[in-house]
Amino acid sequence: MQSRRDLMIRTFVGQRLVRARGGHARHPVLLLLGPRGSGKTALAGHLENWGRSAPMAALDLAALDDGAHHPVDVLARIAFQLNARRPDFPPLALPSFAVLLMALSAEADPESRDAALGQMREALRAGRAEDHSLEVLRDLVTSVGVPVGLPGWSAAIVPLIQGWQRARVWWRLHRRLGRVPRGGSRAQLPADVLVELNQHFRHGTAAQRERAESVLLQAFLADLQGAYTKHGGDRARTLRCLVLLDNADSELGDAFLQALIEARAAAPGQPDPLVVVACARRPPEVLRQLELGPRPLGGYLECWQPPEREDGPELFVPRVVTRPGGGARLEVAQLRPLDRAEVQEQAGPYVKRMPPAALAGLTHPVAWLGRTVHELTRGHPAATRTVLEALEDFAPEVPCGRRLRMVMAPEGPHSVADALLDLLLQDVPQELRDALPRAAAAVTLGQAASAGGLWRQGDAPPRLLRRLAHDDQHAERITFDGQQHSALPDIARRLLLGRLSLAPAPPDGISPWDATHAILGATAESGRVSAYHQLAGGDVQGAAAYLHDRFLAVCGGGGSAQAWCEELSWIQRAPRRWEPEAQGRSAGAEFQHRIARAPGPPDLVMVTRLLVAGWITAHPATDPYAALWSDPLGDPAAELHPKIVDALQTLSGRLSDETDHDVLWQRAAAYERKPW
Repeated sequence: MQSRRDLMIRTFVGQRLVRARGGHARHPVLLLLGPRGSGKTALAGHLENWGRSAPMAALDLAALDDGAHHPVDVLARIAFQLNARRPDFPPLALPSFAVLLMALSAEADPESRDAALGQMREALRAGRAEDHSLEVLRDLVTSVGVPVGLPGWSAAIVPLIQGWQRARVWWRLHRRLGRVPRGGSRAQLPADVLVELNQHFRHGTAAQRERAESVLLQAFLADLQGAYTKHGGDRARTLRCLVLLDNADSELGDAFLQALIEARAAAPGQPDPLVVVACARRPPEVLRQLELGPRPLGGYLECWQPPEREDGPELFVPRVVTRPGGGARLEVAQLRPLDRAEVQEQAGPYVKRMPPAALAGLTHPVAWLGRTVHELTRGHPAATRTVLEALEDFAPEVPCGRRLRMVMAPEGPHSVADALLDLLLQDVPQELRDALPRAAAAVTLGQAASAGGLWRQGDAPPRLLRRLAHDDQHAERITFDGQQHSALPDIARRLLLGRLSLAPAPPDGISPWDATHAILGATAESGRVSAYHQLAGGDVQGAAAYLHDRFLAVCGGGGSAQAWCEELSWIQRAPRRWEPEAQGRSAGAEFQHRIARAPGPPDLVMVTRLLVAGWITAHPATDPYAALWSDPLGDPAAELHPKIVDALQTLSGRLSDETDHDVLWQRAAAYERKPW
């Protein structure tokens, strides 16, 4: 099932693929970035199936292990796929590219000119190329004659190109090669030019090879444009050529993108009919060369723009990255996670197949499952698919909420935690992987890196964490309190916290979970963050006492109810340690277990009840810290919402200020309906 995200990208590509008569343009390569599991390969597959009616080439550049080592190898495969016959589309002719490719590919003796000519003749005799006018290449060969450094390039190749208009390429070229004089000093002939180009490509320096590849690429682009402008091509060809490149950040993919972009930059203003979509996990080197200064974390997510009208669609506007002074250009976008509506759409078929017993008590099961899974995975495509698929591997009578708990548990026969973590952290150094469960206890990566007590002196993790904080593959940008912060993706943090829960305590010490939160709480920069880690470590009374003191200040006019509610929301987002014995408890039983030892005055007891209920349950989308971590499985059916409403309304009665009273009352109203 394609998401709305992927359909928007397909629409964007489709608008470029369709051409009107007389429409000649050059569209920059569209580079789509995304971490592992973000759906790049699936999107490329959808585009491939959808674009089969057009001339199309689709390559996985990390899987070309059958002798593909250079950009020319990639270009040859693209040309062959584009030239495949299609019933409703006239075949493409690539004559100059075909001859140059055969010339560069031939095994020619670098020591003997006569032997090289013979080998070239045999290689070219085996080739076949369509008759086609190549006058468009006159400017091309003139422009590349000097930088390639081949004597007489322009004068030698243009007559050979003109000869292609009168006979079959291989026969005409065979006769020309056969008439090459031996010895003597005279202007270089076409065969000599091809031999010398062959030698530069196969035996020359890196610079000579790159220049030879550039000649081939420019010939390919000129041939393509000729096919769209000559012999009725402008009228007959209504679709441009689609090229899909997966894993473009591989060494081969990076080299090809660099060569293509440079070949286009060498002929500014010249159109060609290529529509190239490249997918990459990491920014390829060609992008880093074009970028000016450091790239902000998640900067390319800005391609997803809000609708122009309130009821309009989301906009997909890739960012154009251009070399200073013009020339080389890329369009860059980052694949966003799936939104709640897209996850709900994917959840629909699974709900339809689920037995009624598993959905008992759920009034809107599709909305509930979509919302809960989105809260768990934050729309990570691979994690979303994995979780939904795992829900089907249960006995019919197992409730869906319990299924989700067992699927997301850090251990157990139904757990997907290890598999997902292996996917998400595949590129992370082992030394950092070992440290990430402790780092996941912090709200941000900056907090984790600066908590000296978590790391031994000289440890590498703080340095690696700071580097990770700027890596789009393994970090994301979150905003709270008006500032942007770098944090682990929510799905990765959730799974890593499960690992921290399982870490055993030393014989004479406290558990790593409690020790980590104690260190983070002791080094916290505010009372709010300290209370957050107190609650995560199980110190309900300590966190409640902080909130109670703050509430008393509001009652005395020393603060606002709005600020107090925000602090409450922040602290309630503290993670709860996974405990096997707690998995069978209902939300109500867990609530009673957590507040069993909550003595004190009535206001403190009410604050404690409010804190614990909000710590366990799911929150409405209007919550001020909805972007932070939460556990939708503690109270999957929102059974504790009435307790929250009661506590907020009771506390509002303690406030004399009308505005403060209304704030708590309105917040209580948000919990009177289910969050889905």
